[in-house]
Amino acid sequence: MKKKYIAASAAVFVLILFYSMCTLVVNQGETAILMSFGKLVRTITKPGIYLRFPYPFNNVEKIGARLNIYLPTPSEFLTQDKKNLILETAICYKITDPVVFIKTVRNKNGLEVRLTDLISSHTGLLLGQIELSELVNTDPEKVKFEDINRKLTDEIKKDCFDLGIDVKKVFIKRIMLPEDNRFAVFERMRAERNRIAIKYIAEGEEKAQQIKSEADRTSRVLIAEAKKKATVIKGQAEAKAMKIYGKSYSKNEYLYNFIRSLEAYEKIFNDQTVIVLDENSPILKTFFSGAK
Repeated sequence: MKKKYIAASAAVFVLILFYSMCTLVVNQGETAILMSFGKLVRTITKPGIYLRFPYPFNNVEKIGARLNIYLPTPSEFLTQDKKNLILETAICYKITDPVVFIKTVRNKNGLEVRLTDLISSHTGLLLGQIELSELVNTDPEKVKFEDINRKLTDEIKKDCFDLGIDVKKVFIKRIMLPEDNRFAVFERMRAERNRIAIKYIAEGEEKAQQIKSEADRTSRVLIAEAKKKATVIKGQAEAKAMKIYGKSYSKNEYLYNFIRSLEAYEKIFNDQTVIVLDENSPILKTFFSGAK
């Protein structure tokens, strides 16, 4: 009975040893490369369990088949106008040829070293051709992030073609300023905003002056037209009044003069008027002569 337990335990141990040394498990999203003494034996892309010879007859390298994002260490660069910037970049890539990948960079660490060198050199060359105002600006139209990201992607994609990877996207993730440049950038941004504010104020004053001038011109035209119309109406009224006066005078000259004299007296005399006149004064003629 004891021998049966020993045999069963030995069989289980051998089975476990065989499974760990002579099988290969490929997970979803992985590519396994089976090598024998440095030579390629097989490339496995489908997930599952596969048989293999134990080490050192077979050596297995597993490579991720999904999209990968590598974040290099932020580096300091110099722009065309001699401003220092600290950039944090990101590279999105996918391993398309595992065999070439193993032969060129060996593993993921080797690839990251190569990518760090490439992104550093290309970013330095691109930033050396642009000014700080094209990266940090209050006007979105002057910022050239899209152009820089596109150029970085094209250049690194071309250089990584022989590494067995396909670079999908390279972009600047964040821009940081050294302490000695931060104050200068803030001052420049403040000056830029002040310039824009002064421009808006000047445009507003110019517009207000135009509106005021237009209103003054319109009011002068309206007043002139109103005066012209009033003069015409007054002239017509005076002409009509003179016509009426003429008719009245022609009907009874004495009565007309008498009424006009009374109207004149009404305007001249009031309760507090004191006038000393001679009895032969034309004003008293009406009172002393009597009516005919």
